[in-house]
Amino acid sequence: MRQCFLLIFAGSLSHFFLDHLFEENGHSSMYTWILSTGWWKTRAPINPDAVVVISLLCASLIGGFIYIYRVKPMKSSRKQYHKSLRLILVIASAYCLWCASQIYLVSPRRPAVGEEADLGVLVFLGVFFFLPHWLCILSMNSRDVVDSAEQLPL
Repeated sequence: MRQCFLLIFAGSLSHFFLDHLFEENGHSSMYTWILSTGWWKTRAPINPDAVVVISLLCASLIGGFIYIYRVKPMKSSRKQYHKSLRLILVIASAYCLWCASQIYLVSPRRPAVGEEADLGVLVFLGVFFFLPHWLCILSMNSRDVVDSAEQLPL
């Protein structure tokens, strides 16, 4: 039941992703929102705050990986994987918060990083591209399900 639900949910998100990519010649409300998270007036001014924040985020990501894999290596690669995933999610969340604050909270509005619509693209791809793939991975048979199926008489 769980596998069916995850696959149906993943399929509907993937279908929605493809519909928005190829319908309405790029003039959908979804594209309007994605593009509104970027800076399209003139060349984006160089924002020293953005340079400092992005460099701190990149240094934290690289430093975190060095710490996880070199300074405090663990015997279990699964624990290293989970720590790495947590680090990536924290840095990505901080980056999205930075972009959202520059777009929606600062007045007058400033480009978060440059002319790109990073926040819109990240949210769109995260929800409609990466989430369905993750749901498909979650729907795969675990070892427990395979073991219990092997015990059933034919």
